Amino acid sequence: METTSTEHFKNLFLDLKKSQLMSELSLEKEFESSQKGDEVDHVTLEREQELLLKLKGRQNFFLKKVDSALERIENGSFGCCIECEDDIELSRLYARPTANLCIGCKEDQERIETHIPYQKKSHTLGKTFNNKNVVKLPIKEELPGEGMGSDAVLKFNRQNIKH
Repeated sequence: METTSTEHFKNLFLDLKKSQLMSELSLEKEFESSQKGDEVDHVTLEREQELLLKLKGRQNFFLKKVDSALERIENGSFGCCIECEDDIELSRLYARPTANLCIGCKEDQERIETHIPYQKKSHTLGKTFNNKNVVKLPIKEELPGEGMGSDAVLKFNRQNIKH
């Protein structure tokens, strides 16, 4: 690969790495939370933290790919397919800079992956619910005057209402 193209990709990867690290810092600031709020706020906050962890994992995975590409640039193997050792087309590298397979090898890999039966990919196929996990809630009969109208008050809130 030409040195101008290699330098272009090296600068691109360094910029990507820098921007990813900056966004990781902002994610960590988002991750810090306060303990104020009700139960709904806590559940929402917990869900947001789960999503942030997932995003952080994806960013770390991408950073590993960027580091691997920088390593390949340093050892002179960037732009060379790791499977067949042919050159990866420049258009493919512009579309997917971290690519380490030429388009032919990547298509072969994906073709093989699609032939793996779903049973081998799925971790839940064939599993059913266990009745021990199902909780039956008691059905309370409605008392007179306690319809589902706008004036209905939940039983546990009645104690907090002052007449």
